[in-house]
Amino acid sequence: MSLYARIFEFIPDAVLVVGADGRIREANPQAATMFGFKASELQSRLVDELIPRRFGHGHAAHRQAYLSGPRMRPMGAGLELHAVRADGREFPVDVLLSPMDDDNGLVVLCVIRDVTERRKADQRLRDSLREKEILLREIHHRVKNNLAVISSLLYMQSTRITDLETTTVLEESQRRVRSMALVHETLYRSGNLSSVEFADYAASLCEEVRHSQRIPGQSIEFDLSLEPITMSVDLAVPCGLILNELVTNAMKHAFPAGRPGHIRLTLSNQDPQWSEMVVEDDGVGTNKGLQDRLSLGLTLVEALARQIDGQFELTQGEPGTVARLRIPTPHAA
Repeated sequence: MSLYARIFEFIPDAVLVVGADGRIREANPQAATMFGFKASELQSRLVDELIPRRFGHGHAAHRQAYLSGPRMRPMGAGLELHAVRADGREFPVDVLLSPMDDDNGLVVLCVIRDVTERRKADQRLRDSLREKEILLREIHHRVKNNLAVISSLLYMQSTRITDLETTTVLEESQRRVRSMALVHETLYRSGNLSSVEFADYAASLCEEVRHSQRIPGQSIEFDLSLEPITMSVDLAVPCGLILNELVTNAMKHAFPAGRPGHIRLTLSNQDPQWSEMVVEDDGVGTNKGLQDRLSLGLTLVEALARQIDGQFELTQGEPGTVARLRIPTPHAA
């Protein structure tokens, strides 16, 4: 037996040699086993008979189209292919096609692989991922709800206290908790449960702070220039807390006595290594007395910036104040 005959005989995949007329010229033992025929029963049989009946008519047309421009088609070409056994049972297959010439003209070498077990494994993996996605979505939903409960408790407590300073502390804590809850709410509503589109999150947070801090009759306009930045949850939460502090401080202190103004938020990818978040206002500006009043918020911002290996600075604008946070460009999971 020649080397090529031995390869044909012992290769683990099913192999058919099919003529231009669609009839099987040769079949190896693996093909007979796969399809449930004797090797002699496969010879001269139309290859279309090994295709499920619902695909049979279309297969003849596909075969003719292939013969008009024969070329090698590898396995794994992204096609959902099925074959049928002698007893009528269908099973998924992957098929390599390669045109060859023999003494009688063009033939097509068909290497057929039963991928039933692979498809089952793929389905088990998809089911497992779906279950994990459902579980993760439920976790984000419950975390969001728990944070909402904490925020509500802080609000209820603040309404029962007459001391202004204590009330202010509780309200600030409530907004901080809400900024964290918004991260999980954004994740819950998105198709990606592992990362946050921070531009969308930042726009929502700014709207919430404007709604909660605006004095009736006061006109404060927001100007948002937000490049897409995708962050992991571990990065989005501290960045959200920082943004909440900066926008809240601008709303509360930059525009005293109900004066109008503008707040500009910029998100940008400066370069492959750094991203930047800038909150600017055209208000009264910062000074030592104002920084003392903001000491807790600024301490929190600086601590969070260090936590994410960022750089924070607060400078005087012309007019107003400029708060700038630089962070290593995130590569979310």
